[in-house]
Amino acid sequence: MKETETETYAKGAFCATFGAVLWAVSGACGQILFEAKHFDAQWLTVVRLLSAGSFMLILSLIRLKGGAFQVWKTKRDAVEILVYGIVGLLGIQYTYFLAIQYSNAATATVIQYLAPAMIMVYMVLRTRTAPTGREVLSMFLAVGGIFLLVTHGNPGSLTLSGAALFWSVMSAVTMAIASIQPRRLLATFGTPLSNGWGMLIGGLALSLFRKPWEYGQGVWDWQAVLVLLGVVVLGTILSFFFYQEGVRIIGSTKASLYATMEPLAATLIGIFFLNVAFGWIDWVGSIMIVSTVFLLSLPGGSPKKNLSQSD
Repeated sequence: MKETETETYAKGAFCATFGAVLWAVSGACGQILFEAKHFDAQWLTVVRLLSAGSFMLILSLIRLKGGAFQVWKTKRDAVEILVYGIVGLLGIQYTYFLAIQYSNAATATVIQYLAPAMIMVYMVLRTRTAPTGREVLSMFLAVGGIFLLVTHGNPGSLTLSGAALFWSVMSAVTMAIASIQPRRLLATFGTPLSNGWGMLIGGLALSLFRKPWEYGQGVWDWQAVLVLLGVVVLGTILSFFFYQEGVRIIGSTKASLYATMEPLAATLIGIFFLNVAFGWIDWVGSIMIVSTVFLLSLPGGSPKKNLSQSD
């Protein structure tokens, strides 16, 4: 029986939402590996990128055969994929896990969603156009939200360490870069192939400084293996495919709205399963930050900014 339009939309919305929830699961699994199993962000990043990148690239090689190497045919494409892999994908993964290591998955994920506001500022400066009222409101909400999360309304005190705040903001910066820099690359070669090569490149670059078999003080047991699979399989491979299926069905703009379930899911997982303290003022700050995504994604909100999800 042929699906109705409503059923098709519901399927796309579910895929985008489920992909976002799996991203949140990845962050929570990372926090468990840091706190309970004593692994570190650098090791987890290199293992995640190498594992997920290899898997995605193998699938692309099977599907495209020799076409999977087209990205290396011209100097421009080769440079862009190298930049995307090292600055974009390695940058966003490493800074995100460092932010979790110094704080928690919920806080790191919420602050990462400053990225759309950063992209908005970049585009306003680049196009030399005055920001719209909705863009000004988005910036106010983003700054106000981060202020509440970091200070709880008291400028004289910080609820996050300097390292936690720095790496959380850097995670948002690299997320913004990963949303802007590879747009031509993704349009030319597709997201699966570009991300496969990008993750593998980022993982190989980081492995020059940290070998994946050098896991430091990490404790290997069956629980650590399951949680690591949660990061690689659930939080990277499956989340990617579910979210991209959602984009295919309902489009990137609508899918990005459902992707805002990620910080909510990360917060709920942190509260109920990881004993993260999250008070009412944290909720207010989080809602203010995430609401910027809705404002910038609504029709007429920011027509010159077509953002993509790259977590």
